[in-house]
Amino acid sequence: MSETTPGPTPEHEPAGGPGEGGADAPAQVRCPVCLDCYPWSRSGRELFELDPESLEYRPIDLSGLHDPVKLEQRLRSAFLRCPNPSQDTPPHYLPLLYGGLGRPLVIGLVGATRTGKTHLLAAMLGEIEKGGLQPYGLTAVPLDQIRHRMFYDDYIRPLYHGTELAYTAPTELPQFVDALIIGRQDEAGLGRPVAFFDVSGDLLGKVGQGERFLAAADALIFVVDPEQSLRLPGFKTERSELGDLAFSNVLDQLYRGESLLDIPAAIVVAKSDRLRFMPPVDRWLYLENTQGRLDAELIRMESRDVYAFLYRHDARGWLLPTARCRRCTLHFASATGGRAPGRRFPRGVRPRRVLEPLVAVLAMTGVLDHPEAAGVGR
Repeated sequence: MSETTPGPTPEHEPAGGPGEGGADAPAQVRCPVCLDCYPWSRSGRELFELDPESLEYRPIDLSGLHDPVKLEQRLRSAFLRCPNPSQDTPPHYLPLLYGGLGRPLVIGLVGATRTGKTHLLAAMLGEIEKGGLQPYGLTAVPLDQIRHRMFYDDYIRPLYHGTELAYTAPTELPQFVDALIIGRQDEAGLGRPVAFFDVSGDLLGKVGQGERFLAAADALIFVVDPEQSLRLPGFKTERSELGDLAFSNVLDQLYRGESLLDIPAAIVVAKSDRLRFMPPVDRWLYLENTQGRLDAELIRMESRDVYAFLYRHDARGWLLPTARCRRCTLHFASATGGRAPGRRFPRGVRPRRVLEPLVAVLAMTGVLDHPEAAGVGR
């Protein structure tokens, strides 16, 4: 699998096995929580496991475990406590496999509060759970089975059972929403860790907040709420003429003096079901037979139409990532397929095109190694 360097992330050499670096030196990993960079190795460090009932981390002792099969199984659910050499962050833990399978890919969802980020991410992971990445030749398994099950039980299952999700509450430190190991079906080895962050819009909308997460992000998915951004009858009348403050704050904080940011981005018009009778949204939202086929020209055509649609309806401020990021795609998507009166979706949810933005990001970051990948986002 080819690998690119999409953003301002540190060097990280592929590791040889779970929790171990190469033959000469351990892999260097940057923690996405505290941003410290340190050698990734379990040698000389305590291992922990997450109690699924109390959600507390407790030390585990492997000294008496000599069976290699049992040891390997135990290590797959083990955690390392980040050493945080700078000693500037409360204790936090990362799955042992996070730094043992090559450079992790950190994807963040960016947008104001109540734009639909959580619904979009839950629908993305729900479609992956249903095998949505298999047509692209990719496999996906949880990096941390307990955390994945928690996200499944708290977000994916309720959404697919017709319950509207709560918005993301502000937190001081970024935390994994979920993390998967994504790899090619025809490739030996497990694949590459891909971690997802759903950062509170309140946090990212404030200057000086969220830098820890942003400095560790490899790709960003910017979420546009049409009801907050478009000048259309029946939509929000008190709208910002300048765009989403979270968008501009994130891009400003990533700026290091370069003319374009080398961090791939995807702009997603979420809740596109609100626009399902308007061209060209109607054509893209119900376009069939595209899943499983990476087509750079098709992505370019959709990006062109989304750009023109937002521009035409006076939402130019939400197009800022296209001017600031070297590679950027634009998409129409709907996580639910309709509204939720009374916080329930009476007809259930019908996600539409929620995986297309993620597939574009995987192509732009080298996780999806395909001849068409080089043309995505350009």
